[in-house]
Amino acid sequence: MKKILAILAFFLAFSIGASAQESQKDAYASAQADFAALNAVIPISKKIEKDIKETLYDKHKFLISRTDVTAEQKAQLSTEIETKLAEILSPEQFRKLKANQQLFKKLTQ
Repeated sequence: MKKILAILAFFLAFSIGASAQESQKDAYASAQADFAALNAVIPISKKIEKDIKETLYDKHKFLISRTDVTAEQKAQLSTEIETKLAEILSPEQFRKLKANQQLFKKLTQ
């Protein structure tokens, strides 16, 4: 009986760990897709690429890890992402991004 419980405990521990890694991969893949869409519209230099990818990854990680996100929290996250992108991108690049409403909405929400 103890062996069965030990095996069950190990199984549950590994399945939870695998699930956490899967969500990180999903956040990373989503951030990569968002960055690719942004880079297609606005050429991004290598200098700021890391900062943008990190910002997008943090956004997706937050949204994936939280299932109880309220509309208020989403609005706050959207504002934070917009502020960070405005800081990272040049004013001209940010204007181009805001002109493309579909992409801007995708990146900030």
